Amino acid sequence: MTNLSWFQAHRQAWAWLRGPLRMWLWPATTVAVALSVLGWWGISWIAGDVAKCVVDTLGVERGAGWISSLTQGVVSLLLLVVKLKLTKHVVLVCMGPILAMVSEATEVKLTGRELPFSWRRAWKDAWRGLRSALTLAAFEWGVLLMCWLATLALPVMAPFWLVLTWAFGVWVYGASMMDYVWEREALDGRDGLRRSLREWKTALGVGLPFWAWMSLPILAWTVGPVFGGLTGAISAVLMTRTPEPHLATT
Repeated sequence: MTNLSWFQAHRQAWAWLRGPLRMWLWPATTVAVALSVLGWWGISWIAGDVAKCVVDTLGVERGAGWISSLTQGVVSLLLLVVKLKLTKHVVLVCMGPILAMVSEATEVKLTGRELPFSWRRAWKDAWRGLRSALTLAAFEWGVLLMCWLATLALPVMAPFWLVLTWAFGVWVYGASMMDYVWEREALDGRDGLRRSLREWKTALGVGLPFWAWMSLPILAWTVGPVFGGLTGAISAVLMTRTPEPHLATT
């Protein structure tokens, strides 16, 4: 670990993203736009079909078209809520290969240690990112379920469980970015997860700005995955790797 605070690391990450790593903005933006378009198209398509089924089931006459429109609007809103909850994991899965390469490129420029490209290692990194995202998703939803059950059992503790679930969600963002670093240390998925739990403060620092980007309306579906993901991958390296003296940046 380095002595950089999360603020310093993310400030440096922005400088790197505007400088030597700016080429990664294009592929990341392409994937993010595709995810956004597919997400909205999917919501519209599913909502229309579900609304038609509901209206047919209720036996509403054709003249009452407002009921169909209202039903479709309600279904769309519910699907949007689900989309917001799942967007994080979809982004981590679909952008995993790009974020892994950005993380590696950052370490190369920071430490000067060359990592020759190979398709085998690129595929391995992509598969590791997919497994990591799915594992963390299952882990997070398990914690959310336990907190929900605990809230039902002890309603007075609801504020505490709410803060806990929020903090854990932020940690998941950070742990996902740090897992690319642990992969290059030859740690398997389980050991990487344990390492991120031990370094939970660093994971929270890495994940907080990423969470903020993904929590802002509109931005979460467009530039949030790009800026949040890329700066998160870069800052994870900056907070866990010490630069060579002649390559140190400010």
